[in-house]
Amino acid sequence: MNELQLSTRQKVIALVLFIFSIVAVLYPTRPAAYTGYIVALVLIFLIGMQTNKKIGTLAGVFSISIGFILRYYIPLEVSESMIEATEKYNAFLSKFFWLLIIGGLVIGLLAGAIGEILAEDRLKPITTKRLTMMAILVALSVIINTLRIGSVSFGGFPIIYAGYFLGPINGFIVGAVADILGFIVRPSSFAFNPLFTLTSALTGLIPVIVTRLLGEEYPKLSFVKVLIGVYVGQFITSVFLAPLFQMILFGQGFWVLVGRAAIKQALSGPLYAFLVVAISNSVSKVIKLDSVKSQ
Repeated sequence: MNELQLSTRQKVIALVLFIFSIVAVLYPTRPAAYTGYIVALVLIFLIGMQTNKKIGTLAGVFSISIGFILRYYIPLEVSESMIEATEKYNAFLSKFFWLLIIGGLVIGLLAGAIGEILAEDRLKPITTKRLTMMAILVALSVIINTLRIGSVSFGGFPIIYAGYFLGPINGFIVGAVADILGFIVRPSSFAFNPLFTLTSALTGLIPVIVTRLLGEEYPKLSFVKVLIGVYVGQFITSVFLAPLFQMILFGQGFWVLVGRAAIKQALSGPLYAFLVVAISNSVSKVIKLDSVKSQ
């Protein structure tokens, strides 16, 4: 897939995300000055997902570069409470300028590679049947999260299963919608943040992609390859990204959060994999996946 095969909608979305990624780098942000860079990386990731490796890479390089250059030539007024943090951030940018640009390049390249893998899935129309199944899985995730005991919840399972059953794109959508609705139904003590919506969305995307790369696809799934997919996905989202965002946004201890998340995912991963395989074997006999995807 190359840029000539991109639809007008994809090009417009990529352009809008590109502009917002520049703005995210340019303007001072809260709760930390460098939050804008993190947001820009998220937007670059979404650009790559919508396009391909070439465009994702170019977007990563140029959006970060343009944002940094504009910060240098167009100094922005900041509140007194942000002055010290902004000065430290500017010094950080000066010291690691090229490294941060390389970070944007890598994110864009990886996301573009994923975008190429998902090219066929993007062409499939969103049908009534598919929307119904997505709505059911979103509802299950929200309900399970609402009934959680303390920090223990298995609301991620319906999202993971959505990726295997309906495809990675739909799993991504289910994860994002479930996080937003879950926050509305059961607000946390912290304000809503789209970074955590991204981790929830990736929960429905990464496991199925990893399992596909290992040569298996729904409904013919083996426990071991699904377990690998689940572990890779949960390590990236729950063990690494979620603690990273909590550290950046709320100042919480990164390694403490990583330790807790790692123990939880080590225990829940095999359960998730078993349920995916068991339910897939049963559901595939009743519901034909092709009918859900194409009708």
